[in-house]
Amino acid sequence: MKKLVIFGFDGTLADTSPGILYCLNTTATSLGYPPVDHDALYGVIGFPLEEVIKRIFDMKDDEVKYAANNYSKLYSQKGIEMFTLYDGIADSLNKLKENGCKLAIATQKHTMFISNMLESFNGKNMFDAVCATDVGTNLTKGDLIMQACEKLGVSVEDSIIIGDSEVDAQGAEKVGMDFAAALYGWGFRTKEDAEKYNCKAFIKSANDIYLELSLI
Repeated sequence: MKKLVIFGFDGTLADTSPGILYCLNTTATSLGYPPVDHDALYGVIGFPLEEVIKRIFDMKDDEVKYAANNYSKLYSQKGIEMFTLYDGIADSLNKLKENGCKLAIATQKHTMFISNMLESFNGKNMFDAVCATDVGTNLTKGDLIMQACEKLGVSVEDSIIIGDSEVDAQGAEKVGMDFAAALYGWGFRTKEDAEKYNCKAFIKSANDIYLELSLI
């Protein structure tokens, strides 16, 4: 068992798609773009917000900055409340803790957002480190992963990150950390999508996290 388990947030710990979709579509329709459905989120969430907006709606460059600002405002007011933890997450976190694992989050959400979301389900005490972004910073997933290791004094070799997207996988690859693919989120559609990243485990449901990690 690894000493440190790092989680992505969106699509790994929590289904945040309702809030993200609401804020994206509200913003897009105000600019005259048609709304999209849930499937549009596959493969894009985890990238920087402006890139997500540009990819999904193919907006003009001069609209993207406005859209990103409007999205962030909406998310802070309403989208932040529109999420649920995946079934089995709480039990899996408890089992990892009971077996001496340190737990961390590495997310490109703003610190303010992730802090408020963790408070809403008393999640702060479950994690030994929460590494997120702030206004004016441009931290990559790899930067955040390394930040978690440095804060907790655990080497890359003794750590693993669980994520549901290529952004998570590429971040792990960049720093040389083992990666476990969460197939229950909305980044990887299939096991085949994740296989090219030399995954150490394929996790089909949040209930399986502890079992799969115990086999590594």
